[in-house]
Amino acid sequence: MGIKCLALYYYTEKIQGLLYQFKGCKDYELKTIFLEYYRSFLKIKYWGYTLIPAPSYKESDEERGFNHVEEIFKSLGLKINKCIHKTKQVKQADLTSDERENINRYLVIDDVDLSEEKVLIVDDVYTTGSTIKAMINLVKQKHPRKIQVLVMSKTIDLDKR
Repeated sequence: MGIKCLALYYYTEKIQGLLYQFKGCKDYELKTIFLEYYRSFLKIKYWGYTLIPAPSYKESDEERGFNHVEEIFKSLGLKINKCIHKTKQVKQADLTSDERENINRYLVIDDVDLSEEKVLIVDDVYTTGSTIKAMINLVKQKHPRKIQVLVMSKTIDLDKR
């Protein structure tokens, strides 16, 4: 199964600042700006897919009042399945690259049937790829028809991973 990963932006200071204002400062009104330029294209490209957003720790979402990844991609109008959960509060920005490779220990997937689904895994920032890889491995266990990955921004060249 060939899995393609599309990133919309490089993780520049501008994107980092906007994401911090949205996520860290809870500026909920910014939720639609991240995909604005690409929205029509993405709706066509991923028509019929089910979104699986990268999870935050439940208490973090509750404190913030929303899941930032879900809100960024909700404007695509696709079905959303929040079947992957983070079992422990782990802030990846505070981890080394080696520690990030073990993020799979903190992710679990619900007992869900994805066998007829085209799945689009989404996240806000692709840094080392550890979260995306862990999510792909979990989703593959559910035998979906297809898996694709869409990230809002990336810190590395995805073609060299």
